[in-house]
Amino acid sequence: MFGTAAAVGPVLTPAQTLPPLEPVNWQRPIPLAESYEGPELSDAEPVDPAEQRVQTIPPPRPLQRGSGNAWVHLGPSPTRNAQVSVPPNNEVAGGVHRLAPHPSNADILYIGSVNGGIWKTTNATAASPTWIPLTDNQPSQSIGALALDPLDASGNTVIGGTGRWSNFAQRGDDEIGVYYSTNGGGAWSLLGQSVFVGQKITAVAARGATLLAATRGNGLFRSTNTGANWTQISGNGNLASGAVSDMAADPGNTARFYLSVIGASPTVWRSDNTGSTWTNITAGIAGLSSSTGTIRLGVGPSGVVFAAVVNSGVLAGVYRSANSGASWTPMDVPAVHPGSQGTTNTALAVDPTDSNIVYIAGDRITASPFTGNVQRGNAGAASGSQFASIVNAGAASNSAPHADARDMAFDANGNLLEVDDGGVYRRTNPRSGTGVWQSVNGDLSVLEVHDLDHDRVSNIVTIGTQDNGTHMQQTPGNPVWTFINGGDGGDIAVNDVSLGSAGSYRFMSSQNLQGFSRRQYNPANAQVGSIGMPSITGPQFVTPVETNLAAPNRLLVGGTSLLFESLNADTASPTLNSIGGPGANRNAMTYGSNANADAGYVGKNSQVFRRDPGGFVATAALPAGAATITDVTMDPDNPSLVFAVDDDQVFRSTNAGATWQDATFNLASISALDFRTIEFIAQASGDVVAIGTRSGVYTLPASGNTWSILGNALPDVLVFDLRYQPGNQTLYAGTLGRGVWSYSLAVDALFANGFE
Repeated sequence: MFGTAAAVGPVLTPAQTLPPLEPVNWQRPIPLAESYEGPELSDAEPVDPAEQRVQTIPPPRPLQRGSGNAWVHLGPSPTRNAQVSVPPNNEVAGGVHRLAPHPSNADILYIGSVNGGIWKTTNATAASPTWIPLTDNQPSQSIGALALDPLDASGNTVIGGTGRWSNFAQRGDDEIGVYYSTNGGGAWSLLGQSVFVGQKITAVAARGATLLAATRGNGLFRSTNTGANWTQISGNGNLASGAVSDMAADPGNTARFYLSVIGASPTVWRSDNTGSTWTNITAGIAGLSSSTGTIRLGVGPSGVVFAAVVNSGVLAGVYRSANSGASWTPMDVPAVHPGSQGTTNTALAVDPTDSNIVYIAGDRITASPFTGNVQRGNAGAASGSQFASIVNAGAASNSAPHADARDMAFDANGNLLEVDDGGVYRRTNPRSGTGVWQSVNGDLSVLEVHDLDHDRVSNIVTIGTQDNGTHMQQTPGNPVWTFINGGDGGDIAVNDVSLGSAGSYRFMSSQNLQGFSRRQYNPANAQVGSIGMPSITGPQFVTPVETNLAAPNRLLVGGTSLLFESLNADTASPTLNSIGGPGANRNAMTYGSNANADAGYVGKNSQVFRRDPGGFVATAALPAGAATITDVTMDPDNPSLVFAVDDDQVFRSTNAGATWQDATFNLASISALDFRTIEFIAQASGDVVAIGTRSGVYTLPASGNTWSILGNALPDVLVFDLRYQPGNQTLYAGTLGRGVWSYSLAVDALFANGFE
């Protein structure tokens, strides 16, 4: 079924393969200091409808094994020199969607991350704050909304709402409801599960026993008994039905809220009785239509209200009301959305002491270094001169936060806080040009890691991340990582064999395979060389790249409809040749085994294809219900034993795909779904496969029928990529929101004594 076996070197002759359809022999030397820094005009990956399964309340996660090993967090916490301008270290921690500063203590700050849960710091003004994760064991780490209850003077009543807001095709955990805590996040209640499953929550508020939760789907809900029961306000009375894009509280009146509804006829509303009834205050706001993706709202002193209208992803209007929405005055419109990502990446905050001043942030500036774009508006200035940038040249030290703003608020010291796809940043003296942007990331670790590989020579992990490029450990065990390539991170592949003990090659790229390169590192993890790799036809947003297990000089690259192979990937002039269809789903490739270097499988749509002498051919149809294949893996010693996964099923074949068995077994009853990665672990004590899900990592004996949770201490988070390193018997996990973790199998009694 497979081609001629070989152990090393190019093993296929022209007669043994399909003729190269698209030979490419292009390369250029890349200076050691160079990395891809092209404009990110499409750094938000489009949503794939095939991935959007019905959301559910996940089953309770099994108690982690008390006798098992603990997962070790490797970081990044944070990473440095990454696509920001925040001296001295340009720190980035990952996507943060919402923030809630303490009203009277600038050191206390809560944040809700895109896919890493809710966090708290009690020393936010320190040079490097210490952050505490508060929801690692909660069933969803995707946070769409966050607020404190101003009626609790201690600032310990916290309310959050789940929602998928990742620019990585909105991937993340299930949207399941409202988190509520009265002790500063020490303990949580999950509220409204029957109401909010599958609802993207955009805003929340707490006023004693009265809670509000606004959703992008079914509008506004209200509870008057601390979340025990919820009433839908939208469409039932005087508030229009439809998606709520934003809700803002009046800091001077705890019963007053403003809310925006989008749809065919967008509207803006005000409530003076904690959301019980609403008044339409849209008159005077122009340019609203079905293309309106969001209307961001902010309330300042003396009841002043600002509204920012985003149409087709671009800021289209800014309006100010000095009388609680009774009338509106248009302002200038700053250019903050060159990337057209305004539906997600628009933030607005009103100055707490000057009712004329508003701050609006978008996705990015238009030139290198493509940092955040934050503008200060002054309604008292003449038309045409109302907005000015407060980043780069508009700030001290030429400083600026990361791109893709999500939220802004003021701390108790009067400084402006901004959160974005890089983490948490502070702008001192925001009303002047002398203030400086500072990192508040400290040891925060919420990076969305979608691909990783391990280099056994230097014992270093390299990762591809959402919106933050490519990063690597500086030294083994150091939680502070370093940035090495820009754009959105691509797939990572490591050849740590060809150079022996002298070093390794690492293959990396940005979105759509831009800047595809092979970089050489020595054992001390220093880059000592780099060349550009050939391009391909039909690259993907994240293009899968795999080195060959048995022949490290070979490389497989998966396009949308074609596969490309290199037989000389470790030479001075590597080439990539098309070997025909079918292409590959992102991440769904496995290539080469110890028994046969020609062996390979790819997943394309809902089908698995096997490498035969004539090319890749379809295996037998998968069992009923099979959907888009997310990953494949095979036994490195027996390529006829192969596993494939879609988002909620596992499939096993013992005969190279001639027949398939559904091997999901008990997994759906003990784990959240959204299976993203599967890895074969060959062990003398017994082979197993490990799978990454929305609730961590689970394992199955290769010939068994019972899945078990693996180890202790891994957060309840979506694991997007796994890589097993047999040299040190360690499994590495890249999570979409909580960075990188490792698990040592060498000392795990689970694999020595059998499964519990």
